[in-house]
Amino acid sequence: MNRSGRAEPTTGLPEIDWAAGGIETELGWALPLVLQEFTRLGTGAVADVPGGPRGYQVLVAITTEETSSQLALARRLGVDKTQMTYVVDALEAGGYVERRPAPTDRRVRQVLPTGAGRELLARARRSLRDAEGVLMGHLSEDEQTSVRHLLARVALAAGATAPGVDPAFQHPLAAPERSRRNPSSSIPSTTPQ
Repeated sequence: MNRSGRAEPTTGLPEIDWAAGGIETELGWALPLVLQEFTRLGTGAVADVPGGPRGYQVLVAITTEETSSQLALARRLGVDKTQMTYVVDALEAGGYVERRPAPTDRRVRQVLPTGAGRELLARARRSLRDAEGVLMGHLSEDEQTSVRHLLARVALAAGATAPGVDPAFQHPLAAPERSRRNPSSSIPSTTPQ
């Protein structure tokens, strides 16, 4: 382990012969394996969040973006509005979020984080970053940061081609301009920059 508590990169993996063009060189081979392992590790990492991964996404969105209605939040996160109600109900029952009438239209309910919700998010983020560290433990910290940055760019570009996406595939919409980037945010990013 290095000084930050992360495992040092290992060299125990077999070398890939990129010139041979084997299955290991195909993106379509790698992505499902990475997704499967990330889903397993990530789901465990956010198990304490009511609603699991969806509850985690709700906490991230409501603490990093402008306040919005529950319906707008469901659309933003690609979650059915009925399912979103259950997720927000569970978060509210745990004291992690609260619903308030919108100042411009009292019929609209906004979802806001509580102090306990911000604390839960901070813990879940640390746990999730630890899980990511397990998944990418064979990479250096710089390589891990590069993977995150490159995949985010690929995902943004893939999201731009939405007309070809299967409508049954529910995923948060790409909207990086909505995230707050001010240093006074009470939930600092734990992702290496």
